[in-house]
Amino acid sequence: MDFRVAWRESLAVYLLLLADPGRVIRFAGAPALVLTVLGVAQMTGLQGSTGNLLLLLSLLGTIWSVGVWTVRWARFLLLGEDQVQFWDMPFEGRVWRTGGIVLALILGSLLAAIIPASLVMAVLTGLVGGLPKGGPAVDAPALAAMLPDWFHLLAILVCLLMMLWPVARLAPGIGAVVQDQPMALGGSWKATARLGGLPACLALLLVSVPMQIPSFLLVLGSLASNNVLLFLITNLVLALTQPLVVAASAVLWARIYGVAIGPYIKPRPVRTDDGEAE
Repeated sequence: MDFRVAWRESLAVYLLLLADPGRVIRFAGAPALVLTVLGVAQMTGLQGSTGNLLLLLSLLGTIWSVGVWTVRWARFLLLGEDQVQFWDMPFEGRVWRTGGIVLALILGSLLAAIIPASLVMAVLTGLVGGLPKGGPAVDAPALAAMLPDWFHLLAILVCLLMMLWPVARLAPGIGAVVQDQPMALGGSWKATARLGGLPACLALLLVSVPMQIPSFLLVLGSLASNNVLLFLITNLVLALTQPLVVAASAVLWARIYGVAIGPYIKPRPVRTDDGEAE
């Protein structure tokens, strides 16, 4: 995959989702409603054991819903499965495995990117003359105000690329997990090795980030204003954007797996939820 292919793949993902809005709604289904209910429940600000229970349920709901959406879209693209109904709520093992792997990749990449992103931003700050020589100590907010607007945009882009790069290199291997096979980490890393994995990272950036901008702005606004109505609107928007972001990412990974990974992997005995091989 080169940068031109990355652009075409991201465009193909959007066209696939737009081609059948009914399928998008069916595949989002009940998990989107469950997450919305949990999000609204957390707005009550309950403390103690009830608040901790809601937090735990939200975490489990996120793992489950991400697993459901990833499995549905990947199996649709790889196996042609399209019999999902809106109220279907599957709890099989592949859903939990897939959701756990996706969230582990995202959280792991966030932690791994903290130090290198900080170093890169420190170097860039020095290059643009952020700290005056011989001047008094400057705190972080004052330093941020001294830097030009283009620097802040560059900083966001650098951080996004560093956080998405490991996910873009490894996540296409989930195509094996949704088919009850072991995660194809080696095959995924090899398939996305061209140009250091930057084209795959660009494709993931194009299909996942734009749809998260409205919800991100709403989250910032609701936290700043502490407005209950804005919190409710934010949860409703998240109920729409989260399934779309997961769907677009899952389709991209499945396309990479179907072309560059799956055909070169030796099939293994199918793993069932009972722990038996078929």
